Amino acid sequence: MSNLLCKKAGPGTHEESGLSDPRTNLPIRVSITTRKNYRKYFNERWKDRRDLLYDLDNKTLNEIIAQDFAASMDEVVHMFVANTSDIQSRKREWIEIRKVRSRTAFNFFFSVIRPGSIDIITTSTRYNKPGKPRVFIPRY
Repeated sequence: MSNLLCKKAGPGTHEESGLSDPRTNLPIRVSITTRKNYRKYFNERWKDRRDLLYDLDNKTLNEIIAQDFAASMDEVVHMFVANTSDIQSRKREWIEIRKVRSRTAFNFFFSVIRPGSIDIITTSTRYNKPGKPRVFIPRY
């Protein structure tokens, strides 16, 4: 498994959640990959309620994910600069890693902090902890 995290999300791969992140005051958007991970989690965790949870529409699922993400506002464990940059500004964006407290299937959210939004790009069970973690709120 590669230790390289590539940010390949383009236009149309994220949807609005209708909620704002309390840490950055930016609107939260959710990626297809994150929704897929949540659907898999619901399918495995609550097999007896599969019809109710697995078949949620994207809007409802985005709200659930955004609530979990917003609840982790005090759990930022590290930030690093993405390998790619914003096409318009040519500035490299920050990727933030947050500890998840609300779900047991995964332990971390990975999100990209952009000038107009914070995009949850995936969930993970682990990450390689750096020697000196870096945490702050970037200014654009």
